[in-house]
Amino acid sequence: MAKVLFVNGNVHGHINPTLPVVRELVNNGEEVCYFSTMEFKQKIEAAGARFVDYGSRMYEFFQRFKPSGDHPFYTLIEFMLEMDRTAVPIVIEKTKGEAYDYIIHDSMFGAGNVLSKLLNIPAICSCTSFAMNRIPLPSHMFQPGFNPQLDNIYTKLKDTVADWGVEKLDIMDIFFKKETLNIVYTSKMFQPEWETFDDSFRFVGPSIAEREDRLDFRLEDVGNKPVIYISMGTIINQCMDFYKKSIEAFKGENCMVIMSVGNKTDIGLLGEIPDNFVVRNHVPQLEVLKSADVIICHGGLNSVSEALYYGVPVISIPQVNDQYMVSRQLVKLGAGLELKMEDITYKVLKNSVKTVLSDTSYKASSSKIGRSFVEAGGYKAAAKHILDFIKQI
Repeated sequence: MAKVLFVNGNVHGHINPTLPVVRELVNNGEEVCYFSTMEFKQKIEAAGARFVDYGSRMYEFFQRFKPSGDHPFYTLIEFMLEMDRTAVPIVIEKTKGEAYDYIIHDSMFGAGNVLSKLLNIPAICSCTSFAMNRIPLPSHMFQPGFNPQLDNIYTKLKDTVADWGVEKLDIMDIFFKKETLNIVYTSKMFQPEWETFDDSFRFVGPSIAEREDRLDFRLEDVGNKPVIYISMGTIINQCMDFYKKSIEAFKGENCMVIMSVGNKTDIGLLGEIPDNFVVRNHVPQLEVLKSADVIICHGGLNSVSEALYYGVPVISIPQVNDQYMVSRQLVKLGAGLELKMEDITYKVLKNSVKTVLSDTSYKASSSKIGRSFVEAGGYKAAAKHILDFIKQI
């Protein structure tokens, strides 16, 4: 039995796919210690791991962080670097006197690689977004002097190298830290430019396991009516105007609409809910997708992957970061449409759903990608790759 140190952040989309893998590792005799934040304690412990909270210093960082500029990518790198600088001393302090056999870290959590060097243990990368082997921006945007915010990042990187006593750190180390083994939660079919990645990248498909959540409404009574599922994810989901346009688009139509609006949205402010709508702050997504005919979502890789796993076409309205890349790939492979939030009207929503439901090619393409996900092996394949890798070291 090996002791595993798992370090991750505080984002649902980066944690949820790892939990079935953790459960499978535990079932195979591994002992997993998982660092995250308190909101994930119950889920992590339910997967069989020992949960460790980063504690007050991390929460203080979340509250005080202010970027030195306003460029979206530089701001992301600044946040990730500062989070790494906060996390490393916390993990070192809280694991003092313990010995671990290997570490698994999120691909966007470069601190994991640094910790592997400081603790002298092998590292494995857990990639819940598309795999990256280059930064998706022109090289001139990383030349010193190009942008004051970028120069501030380089200064912090230099300070971090000195503080941690590592050889070097660059922006790619912070943005996507490749390891000798990299577990990627998509299939080769859905990964852009998959052929450019070496054999250290194992494309295992989405990590989907049965969950205990159950529906509090009946889908059996829908009959032949199409089921439209609407969800804007767990981060940017307070979209009151969008939700109202969705109600306007589909009220009284020959369909059933299930709309998940997030825990911070007051459903009462949406006004009268039509009879053909079910609106909840949260729904068990996998259970809904088993019966859905189309999903309208934010384009997050987890939601899109879960939809495609069940052969459900996607209408994507990307908001941030990799959602745009996911949406482009979705459209390229013919499994859905991409819309811009600023262009959304009730007519646009209605016509987009009509297009997807009336053209069977969207369903066929979604099902084809879904089959590639199943064939990739999911969380069981991920755990096997990890265990085989550790045996060979």
